[in-house]
Amino acid sequence: MSSSMPAERCFHCHEPVLTGQNFVLEFEAQTRTFCCAGCHAVADTIIQQGLGDYYRFRTEPATKADAMPADLAEELASFDSPDVLADLASQEGEQHSIELSISGISCAACAWLIERRLKQLPGLASISVNSGTQRALISWQPERLKLSQILQQIAQLGYQASPFAADEEEHLYKAELGRYLKRLAVSGILSLQVMMLAVALYFGEWTGIDPEHQDYLRWISMLLTTPVAFYAALPFVTSAWRSIVNRKMNMDVPVSLAIYYTYFASAYATLTESGEVYFESVCMFVFFLQLGKFFEYRARAKARDATSNLLKIMPVTATQLIDGQPQSTSARRLQPGDCILVKAGETLPADGDVIAGTSSVDESMLTGEYQPIAKGCGSSVLAGSVNHDGVLQVQVTQPLALSRLGQIIQLQQATLNQKPKLAEKTDELAQYFVERLLLIALATFLVWFFWIDAGRAFWVTLSVLVATCPCALALATPTAITCSLAQLNRKHILIKNNQVLDQLPKLSQIVFDKTGTLTQGRFSVHQVQLFQPDWRKEQLLNLVANLERHSEHPIGKAFQPWLTEELPLDDVQIHIGAGISGRYQQQELRVGNADFCQLSAAPDAMVYVCLNQQLLAAIELEDEIRPEVPALLRQLKQRGFTLGLLTGDSSQQADRVASELGFDWLEKGCSPERKVAVLQQLKQDSEQLMMVGDGINDSACFHAADVSVTLQGGTDLAKNQADVLILRNDLSLLQTLLAGGEQTARTIRQNLAWSVGYNLIIIPLAVVGLVTPYIAVLGMSFSSVLVVSNSLRLLKS
Repeated sequence: MSSSMPAERCFHCHEPVLTGQNFVLEFEAQTRTFCCAGCHAVADTIIQQGLGDYYRFRTEPATKADAMPADLAEELASFDSPDVLADLASQEGEQHSIELSISGISCAACAWLIERRLKQLPGLASISVNSGTQRALISWQPERLKLSQILQQIAQLGYQASPFAADEEEHLYKAELGRYLKRLAVSGILSLQVMMLAVALYFGEWTGIDPEHQDYLRWISMLLTTPVAFYAALPFVTSAWRSIVNRKMNMDVPVSLAIYYTYFASAYATLTESGEVYFESVCMFVFFLQLGKFFEYRARAKARDATSNLLKIMPVTATQLIDGQPQSTSARRLQPGDCILVKAGETLPADGDVIAGTSSVDESMLTGEYQPIAKGCGSSVLAGSVNHDGVLQVQVTQPLALSRLGQIIQLQQATLNQKPKLAEKTDELAQYFVERLLLIALATFLVWFFWIDAGRAFWVTLSVLVATCPCALALATPTAITCSLAQLNRKHILIKNNQVLDQLPKLSQIVFDKTGTLTQGRFSVHQVQLFQPDWRKEQLLNLVANLERHSEHPIGKAFQPWLTEELPLDDVQIHIGAGISGRYQQQELRVGNADFCQLSAAPDAMVYVCLNQQLLAAIELEDEIRPEVPALLRQLKQRGFTLGLLTGDSSQQADRVASELGFDWLEKGCSPERKVAVLQQLKQDSEQLMMVGDGINDSACFHAADVSVTLQGGTDLAKNQADVLILRNDLSLLQTLLAGGEQTARTIRQNLAWSVGYNLIIIPLAVVGLVTPYIAVLGMSFSSVLVVSNSLRLLKS
């Protein structure tokens, strides 16, 4: 007798307790049983640390835990090696940062548990666990806390953590896809079987059927529907229960009510041999829901393709030249100044400068230019690009983590984890809708039961719950935003702040910087007007070149060809938006605009040179307009944008550029503070602004604009501060960005209009009993699939 009784389930992992040993704990005034010492130890750790809420809020059983063997502890300890740590983690000051892949995370409660436990460790600076990607970003101080201790703490909670790798990401994606496909297959195959039985039952009602045959078909239908209700539909009910526990209704609440409402009512009708059965509605409902979820997951997966593709080209190893001898080393351990050897066909492991050899390099993954680029001595090369046909010796200028490739990947990861305000508003709308839907369903049942037809009250209420499920409403915004981000990434536009997608359709004015943005940023000396007879042109330009080599500004590079002799300069200071100063032969040297050089009256020029407040020269520079700019500005004006030019250049060249390109207004000779003041005044006049710039003096006004954009060729500070980074030095991509924002907004409006409109039409029909449960399932599911399919069109635009 006892052998036929079901085995007791482990409180931690829900697996059968089959051993004769007794592993128990007291939790919430109840004795909890465990299947093994590992699960017992994990549960004891969780409860003793005051994290018992995990067991209340989790939506799936935990992964079976095993006691940590000695060899695993030794393996984890190997991560504390300085060499290994240098390969795996990035360092900033005293803190190290690493991204971990954590298997076994099934829901937000798992992420909460890991975060709460690790935050108790001394030396942990920050932790962020993403339950969707099953990854954690951790910062810690190695002097106070070892990486092996972090990994051991995660293992003691019953999860397996390891440093993130692109291959592991692919493995997790395939595992999650497999779970979706299994549930989809179970619900789809069994739906077909149950539908065939339902057809027989329907024809039996019309033509007559023996009660024994009818009961037999109902019993078979119930047995086939049970795996659908308790396996394929499990994610919906666990999500609904979690939302109820947290007192925040989500769309899975009415979904779960509809599924189990129908299943148990049909099961009751089968057992009592009375009433109607709708097992086919349960199966079809779950199948179409799973189909919608599957499409949503595929859309999110496609949106991660751009980042995944970059992750896959991240080089792992490098050939370092030490005393002229090649030695294999980790690409992550390369530091500025190291010399590396890159053979034909190999991927460059770091940013650097070629010091020997010639070759052609493919930089298409980073720049979008598919033509091979010739490289020789003095040429810059980028990590992730592929060496075609020659052998190069490269001196590293930036390690892999700080390379252009590494920074782009970090920005993409951060962007995908953000949630735009528009998506948050849609979530709030969906929650509001769910609450009202439940009230409408309750009112429908009461009215039908007491005043219209008590026999139909159950099924009319079911139709209301099913037909008006806000699945499409909840999917309307996030799927469109995710697909839009992915498509813009493919077109070499990196959005670092997801709020940009909310702002792009609202813009009314676009403000441009001139130097390096509208122009090539490659200045050359055009004319020099000398004011002191003791100075020759070459002598003065050599002095200016010595001072300007301390600056990253494009104007400074114009003087580098004139550097013929190094001169002693002291106390060199850069004055952003004004110029550069230093001391030469105990005299103050200033190079910059007229105000910076304290000139009340001066000839028109771009650069002035003063020594001890005495004007030495006025220098006129040339800088060509980018070839794509005239056509771009014409298109922007045709679309109704007001165009402004905001520049630090005080010369007549600024007026010529503004007139030639047809700007609506010009503000020249601006300091960074003046630029910010101009933008703030425009915002007070109810203007929605985009600022496009590339220099250090533009970074301050980026925060004053609603949307800020910079080019890949801009300064590092500008690229860090801007909301949008165009990964090619092609300003015409600004049109692509604006079109992408408008198309995203249009798609979201279409999705919301369909979702809300469908519900406004279907609710009255369902309430008055004109929609059967089967038709309600088809309508709701079709609505969700339509919304996801409409969003997927963004990936093809």
